[in-house]
Amino acid sequence: MQTMPGRPRRRMRLARALGLDRNPLRRASDRAETWTRIGLLAVFLIAGPIAALGAAGWASHTGASAPRAHAAQTHHAQAAAFQPALAPTYLDRAGWGSQARTGTRWESGAASTGSPEVLAVVMTLALMVLGLLAALRLTRAFLTRRRLAAWEAAWSRVGPQWSGGRT
Repeated sequence: MQTMPGRPRRRMRLARALGLDRNPLRRASDRAETWTRIGLLAVFLIAGPIAALGAAGWASHTGASAPRAHAAQTHHAQAAAFQPALAPTYLDRAGWGSQARTGTRWESGAASTGSPEVLAVVMTLALMVLGLLAALRLTRAFLTRRRLAAWEAAWSRVGPQWSGGRT
């Protein structure tokens, strides 16, 4: 399928939307902001998986050693009923139900620790995103101050011509 003359292709539209076109009217600060965004995205895509794997390894190591240290301090036991208890069917003279007895046994076992690896990975990536967004916010604030200073300087040169010498 051929594109119609005058209609930009998808790639050109994407480049223009991202600020990567060679528009001579685009300010240097706009190009710097675009490249900052691209750089921060690249940092996230490259360092994010590495940090997530590191956090998963750390959580796995910590999770594997924590039950052994905890088991050395305490002994876990779990009660298991092997015969169902009978429900009280009548009340005695004092108004209290009779007590039903059932057979039980005690099993020793380790406590369930859950999965700390997933939480560590999610929290690592979330903190990384927050840090990169903070870096982007600071960069944009710096570039906005530069843009405003440039506009003020340009207006101080051109403004008197438009206002007839009044400022």
